[in-house]
Order: sequence, then C-alpha cells, then structure tokens
Amino acid sequence: MSREIIITGGDAHFFPWIIAAISSLRAHAETRALDMGIIDQGLTEAQRAQLSAFGCKIVEPQWTLPVPQEARTLRNIGLVARTALRDYFSGYEIYLWFDADAWMQTPEFVTAYAEGARARGAAVVTENGPGYRKTFTDWKWWAGNMVASFGVLDGLRCSFATSINIGVLCLKDTAPHWQQWQRYYTKALERTGKVNMDQHALFAAIHLENLSTAFLPARFNWLPHLSCPVWNAEQKLLCEPTAPHRPLSVIHLAGPRKDRPYEVAHLSGGSFATSLTYPAMQQHLAT
Repeated sequence: MSREIIITGGDAHFFPWIIAAISSLRAHAETRALDMGIIDQGLTEAQRAQLSAFGCKIVEPQWTLPVPQEARTLRNIGLVARTALRDYFSGYEIYLWFDADAWMQTPEFVTAYAEGARARGAAVVTENGPGYRKTFTDWKWWAGNMVASFGVLDGLRCSFATSINIGVLCLKDTAPHWQQWQRYYTKALERTGKVNMDQHALFAAIHLENLSTAFLPARFNWLPHLSCPVWNAEQKLLCEPTAPHRPLSVIHLAGPRKDRPYEVAHLSGGSFATSLTYPAMQQHLAT
C-alpha cells in the first residue's frame, strides 16, 4: 500500500466522467502507481466491477453530518463524504481528492499537493488564475452564503479573501483541517440547510481558525469556464493563456456545461473549436 491515495466518486450517471478521470491518471507512470479510491454514490454493479478491475477501492459513504432529511440525496452525500475520507480509506498519510469532472494533463500536481499537505496539513488551489474572469454575481453568491452560514462579521471577513476550489484537494492524515472542516460544515448546515456549503465551510475553517494551508497556483486545478487555456502545439499541451504560458496540470470542468465547446487559441496563431473533455483532447492529439 502506498502512503498516498487519490479518491474520486460519483453515481451511475457520472460514471463516464469517473472513467475519464481515472484514465487520465492512469496514463502516467507517476500516478498509475498510486492507490485509487472511489466514493460510490449510486453506481451499478457492472460499474463497480469495472472500477474494481482498475484496482480501485470502493466504499459506500454514510451521513456523518446533520444533513436535513429532504437533502439526503446520492449527489449530496458525496459532498459530505469528502470531510471523512481518512475514515473511509484509513491507513494513508496523504488523501488527494480529485473531482470526477477533472482530468490530469501532467502529473506534477500530485507532488505539489502532497508536499504542500505534508508541510502545512492541507493544500488547495485559489481561484485567481491568469485571465480568470469573475462577475459580481459570482461574488454575491459566495459572500451571501458566507454571511448566511457564519454570520455577518465572520462571513464578510471570509468573503473578501480569494476563494478556493476544492475540486482537487489534499489533506494530511493528522491535519487539524478534518475536524474544523466538519465543525464549520455543521454550522453551515444548521444555519442554512444547504449541503453545497462544503467549499465555504473549509474556506471558513482555514481563515477563521488560522489553519496553516499551502495555497497552490491555479494551473494545478484550472477552471476553463473562467479562463480558456491556449494550445502549445510543440509541447502538445493546454497552457495558461498569459506568458510564460505554463502547462496546465489539471483541467477541471466545473459547472453544468462540462462538454461545452471552447475556441482554443494556438500559441503560434490561429485557433480551433473543441470541447475540453479528456476524450476530446485525446482525439485532438491523435489528429
């Protein structure tokens, strides 16, 4: 058993995304050697068998936090499960969560997250990548839920700090973040009844409890809907849209339109239209 485990999850509908994420991780020797865990949010027996054949460890999560009965859906249980990954997959030092709608382009993110978590307890990316565009509506949603979850003073204090994205997240087994995340998540649940406050809760725990955390650059969890990457034809890699155009390690297709088309510019000039899903980019590489 390795000291590090990468964990993803989803339901039967999300299975193609799980397979794409795992395929991207298995494409490189550095990540192929790591253990892989799956949070089963409603997979079929055939899907479970396919994941087991990949060598994945599969667990069915439980409701470990006080989620309102009407909100106890298979989709929501995955949000709660992330706060208890070390309980579901005990025995590891490093727990690296990887959303199923993300895929790995280069393996350097694993070292960055693992080293950050070993040094500070947790590692996460901030949502301030080169060219990122956020609207006032985005901030209003973030700030409004912060205030609703944690009160005016603490909520506003958190609202004006750069937000994080926990679609890719790394925690050390002994980190204080686990307990504080659950504590702040419980506060948010009790005050709002909203289960999608998991990201708000971890962010609040980090800032209000002054938890040591490694904040990583956006290329380790890139959100293309906030800034479309560019294509380096020589390296055959998606890169940051501004100089020095560093390669993106993880592309995270957050949001409802995961297979939406993008107009991707070539560094050498011109552009091409494509989805940024893992299968689409593999097809582009093959042409």
